[in-house]
Amino acid sequence: MGGVKMIDRSAKVLTGTLLSAWLGFCSASEATAQTILTNADFEQGTYIIDTPGLYELGEDISFNPHPVGSPGDGGIGTLDAYDAGRPFPSQFGVYDPSAFGIGFFAAIAVAADDVTIDLKGYTIEQSAEHALHQRFFAVIETADRPFVPNQGPHDFGASITAANRLTITNGTIGRSSHHGIHGNNNVGVTISNIDFVDYEVAAIHLNKVTKLNVKNCTGMNREDVPVLGTFSNARFISAYVDCLVDTASATTLTVGGVALSATDIQTALRDSITNVYEDVITDGLGIIDESEHPDEFALFHNREGVVDGNAYGFAINGFGVAVNGFPESSAVESKNIKFKNVHVLSQKAWVNEVIALSNGSGGAANDPIGAVLSVRNVHPDTGAPVTMSTVSDDASATYTGNVVANAQALVAKAELAGDFASCFLDVSRQSITQEIIDWIENEDTLADLLAGPTDEICNGDTMFHVQKGVIGFKLDGGNKVKLSKTSVSNLDNLGGMGSEVCGNYVKSHPAATLEGYGGARVRGYSVSGSTKVTLKRPVVTGLAALNGSVYGIDVLTDSSKVTVAKGNASTLDAGAEFVPNLGPNETPDAYGLLIGADTKKVKQKKFTSSDLIAVGETATVKEM
Repeated sequence: MGGVKMIDRSAKVLTGTLLSAWLGFCSASEATAQTILTNADFEQGTYIIDTPGLYELGEDISFNPHPVGSPGDGGIGTLDAYDAGRPFPSQFGVYDPSAFGIGFFAAIAVAADDVTIDLKGYTIEQSAEHALHQRFFAVIETADRPFVPNQGPHDFGASITAANRLTITNGTIGRSSHHGIHGNNNVGVTISNIDFVDYEVAAIHLNKVTKLNVKNCTGMNREDVPVLGTFSNARFISAYVDCLVDTASATTLTVGGVALSATDIQTALRDSITNVYEDVITDGLGIIDESEHPDEFALFHNREGVVDGNAYGFAINGFGVAVNGFPESSAVESKNIKFKNVHVLSQKAWVNEVIALSNGSGGAANDPIGAVLSVRNVHPDTGAPVTMSTVSDDASATYTGNVVANAQALVAKAELAGDFASCFLDVSRQSITQEIIDWIENEDTLADLLAGPTDEICNGDTMFHVQKGVIGFKLDGGNKVKLSKTSVSNLDNLGGMGSEVCGNYVKSHPAATLEGYGGARVRGYSVSGSTKVTLKRPVVTGLAALNGSVYGIDVLTDSSKVTVAKGNASTLDAGAEFVPNLGPNETPDAYGLLIGADTKKVKQKKFTSSDLIAVGETATVKEM
């Protein structure tokens, strides 16, 4: 992205507009020492910082490149909801197609050392429209791509360029369909005086970070999320369906005796995505209109308005993704971490279990993006089946399909037939088997496909991430971690109990590290696989899990040398809606401080608690 000479930015908006029109993108290469960023700099997509310097906001930023109704690639036509919000094919000459292959993943991507981003009291956020289009996003990414090599829902390339000596300060980081700030492999990061609001997954999430200093920050996640993760699946799988249409693939998928072509499935996807956009954005409802679009409501509607997966306030992790279970100390990669005067003000999630079909090799039957082929999903209000003929009897349940599952199955069948040889898209993650395709097309029953409980995998979400619940501060894989003057309040997990489908398992998901179902729990602070951790006067209040246990502070796996210096946990409510079933659910407990059996040298000084309510046991300090 380097080598493009920038004009003196003193002209601000005029310069950004002219340069965007000329290049079709914005780069900071050869920028002056001080660069003022305005909305004009984001019109064509992610602003990539690849030169050291000071970058300041000149106004509030609402990230919304290529919106609905704007000109298409090369000025041809206008964009509809199906095509809007994405990089144009012509931009892949300047945006790395491996990094941006699944969309504009950030408003700002920092790929240079010695950068300061001063928000100057302004707000930078993903627009409501783009947050619907692009369901994986960080307002600021601290590298040139969001994943290290060989990880993530796409082939993001063989290398990653991460920022070192990065400062982000003074303002508000707003709406994001995933993260406020996200990154990998950074050294020397300071984040200060930032209010994080309306993120869905985490305010800050940094993997393998060294010398992190976070101070004077608050976090409060989004509570007007209109869609479930299945809408993200629809958006991402559409590129694969498009490729089949563009290459005139002859592969069809037979559903209920009707052969559906790639064009048929593309049309259905386009109509469905357009209908959701019409309700949420065009009509300004903020939700899907059930009376106007009942099929979309059944498949995509988010009844609770909060993220339907794991949710964290502030998270550190070792090398790579944090989507598996809680790590052990062998994963220690983040070092010299400090949080001071940092507060999680509100964190809510409806952690929704998505049961996966087994692929016969120990993993889930996933599409190329890694999304689960979900067949047990139900209507959010009535509980009626969405993908099968019934959910009450596997012996009579047959596949009826929906726009997402049909697209996933067609792409799987086409991949097995070799139809993607001429596409640039990565299909290596596709694991829906021929047996599953045959089951769909032959109209066999679910009982015909499933020999027993191990033919399905539980304790995961729509992207097959291990369920871990809601956590305020998630401190994984850290060495020399110190928190002072921090607090967590108003954490709520609205999710249900784990399903009975996989039986009363010890572990079902292959990447899980804890026993039982993990999605119903709430933790104010979790310390996992970490060493030399000090929590100085942590305050936890107002934590609730409708169907799981609540822990003010949870020190787990083989964490060692952990000190909780004083601190208090109050108003912990565990299991208000809990009713025992035959699944892998513990009786909900409420503990101020839980110390795991495999931990070492965990000390607490004068830790107190009050107002602990649980179906099961309550205790100020519990040592396993």
